[in-house]
Amino acid sequence: MYCNNLIILLFILILTGLVGAQESVAVFEFNAVGVDEKTTEAGMQIFRNELNATGKFSVIPTTEMEASLSAKGITDFNCYNVGCGVDYGLALGTENVIIGTFTKLGNKIITEVNLVSVSQGKVVFTDRFSTESVEDLDAVLRRLANAVAQRKKVGTEVGRFAVTEEEAQQPRRKKSFITSGGSFSFGFPFGDSYSGVNNIKTLWWNTRYETGNLVVDNSIGISWGSGDEAKVDVFGTTQTIAQTKIAVVPWDIGIRYIFSREAEFAPFLGGGVGIHFIAAQNYETIDYEVGGDEAPALHIAGGIFGFQSSNFRLTIEGKYTIVFTDAFPNSGNSSQQFGISIGITRELSTNGRGFGCGCF
Repeated sequence: MYCNNLIILLFILILTGLVGAQESVAVFEFNAVGVDEKTTEAGMQIFRNELNATGKFSVIPTTEMEASLSAKGITDFNCYNVGCGVDYGLALGTENVIIGTFTKLGNKIITEVNLVSVSQGKVVFTDRFSTESVEDLDAVLRRLANAVAQRKKVGTEVGRFAVTEEEAQQPRRKKSFITSGGSFSFGFPFGDSYSGVNNIKTLWWNTRYETGNLVVDNSIGISWGSGDEAKVDVFGTTQTIAQTKIAVVPWDIGIRYIFSREAEFAPFLGGGVGIHFIAAQNYETIDYEVGGDEAPALHIAGGIFGFQSSNFRLTIEGKYTIVFTDAFPNSGNSSQQFGISIGITRELSTNGRGFGCGCF
């Protein structure tokens, strides 16, 4: 009986030792492309700590690793490829080596990790993640450490506003963006709107507040257009001039909903209100008529929001606008147009950080 209990106890101890055994691993500084030194150092410290925290690996301390390599005549501690990883792993007497890269594209930081088996002389596991901000890098490195420990790819790319679905619900992951830029639109009035003006050109300046999938748009512009030309008697002479000329300063405020923050190009829909400051001239006779108004307006809009991961943005939008005004002869008490605009904007910075931008 005593012998049986002793055997069982030894079996449990052996099993516990096997389950709790940690693999030694050397983690070399990742190759940083476009990422500053402080961010790289902080990222490496986080990754090593998270890898230790998985309980799967025992990370060789950096000072101990460098001391061991120096003792073998190795003074260059940078290692970015498999061949180097195998050589350094043999010198350190460890079976596992991790090499990786930090690559910055615009605001996006792409992190790639490779687990190298020294005995097999090859990469046995690799995964990568990307994030739109430095603030999300800690969560990325935590997930990559777990992925390496489990030898299981995460298979998800970090979006602009959330690292994971769970973290997306945390207030600290919900970021806001201030954006600004310019656009040009070409409008087509309906029927006799704007007293028969054929087209309306507008230069816009847009400032926006973005949060999640919502964008609050504040746009002010300068519009101009003219109607068909006609022969007009001016002091006994006949001249050919445009019958109607208009100038408008539109100020629109609206909300846009972007259907995806993960896609580079994503559709959006929205609408809003505004006030348009109007000046119109009717040259039907030499005694031309001048009209003006400060008129309320409504609009609905839709289009494509592009290059969401870059620090500049391209947007194409279709916009229907109705202005409630009687400033235009023969147009009743409202004028309508459908405009197509294209805009390019650049990010602004808030609290030292760059943000994405958009222009509609």
